[in-house]
Amino acid sequence: MMSTKHSKSIPQQLVLLFLAIITWYPLIFMVSTSLKTQNQFYENYWWFTYPFDFENYLIVWDRISIAILNSIHYSFGTLVVVLTLSLLGGYAFGRFKFYGKNILFLAVIMLLMIPGILTLVPLFVLTKNLGMANSSWGFIFPLAGFEIVIGIFIMRLFFERLPTELFHAARIEGANEIQLLLFVAIPLALPGLGTVAILDLLFTWNELLWPLVLLSDQDAYPVSAAVITFRNQYRVDNGNLFAAYVSVSIPLMILFIFVVRKFIRGIEGI
Repeated sequence: MMSTKHSKSIPQQLVLLFLAIITWYPLIFMVSTSLKTQNQFYENYWWFTYPFDFENYLIVWDRISIAILNSIHYSFGTLVVVLTLSLLGGYAFGRFKFYGKNILFLAVIMLLMIPGILTLVPLFVLTKNLGMANSSWGFIFPLAGFEIVIGIFIMRLFFERLPTELFHAARIEGANEIQLLLFVAIPLALPGLGTVAILDLLFTWNELLWPLVLLSDQDAYPVSAAVITFRNQYRVDNGNLFAAYVSVSIPLMILFIFVVRKFIRGIEGI
């Protein structure tokens, strides 16, 4: 009986193994290529070659390190804006009753249905007319405007599920609305804020089109745009190019390793 069940699970295990390979191999290919010279790249395209060429990372580091610092700056700015407005918007939609609440929330959610590429040109014209072209604020505010929508959606779901008895008890103790938000709602909604923060960092770090359109100074490029210019600079040397890819991926990998449990808890709580 046990052998029959085991034999039935073999196809499922093979499918899972196949999915694992096609999921992880692009990462393995990126790392292996970053450690190759150009000759090694053509000699062994698919796997690691020895000896490893760590010089690729030394060559790209000066330029990539500036882009990483730029991305940290942009990510922190958008994170502050998105968390603040998502918190307030989600709290208003989740805890208050007012006329037209559902219609207004539906209007906010409908913004998710609009492809960002359609708003790229009018957004650039608006940013330029406001005098924020080629500036940090011009990068941060429009990008945060898109990310706030999903943030409000997530935070509303969290605040709606909080027990109303806690808020009634706090009001009996004399707490006002600001105290309810600071000392009751926010501590209970930390998993939701963590989820919004991680999604915001991922979106900001990986944003490509907006910095290419907005920023004319390549020294102000974030990592996604900097890698594109790096490709133009090193058309032939694949080792340098993939070393740049790995370098800009490491900060997000480290972040996700430390916060993956909280991220999963936040997703499960929605």
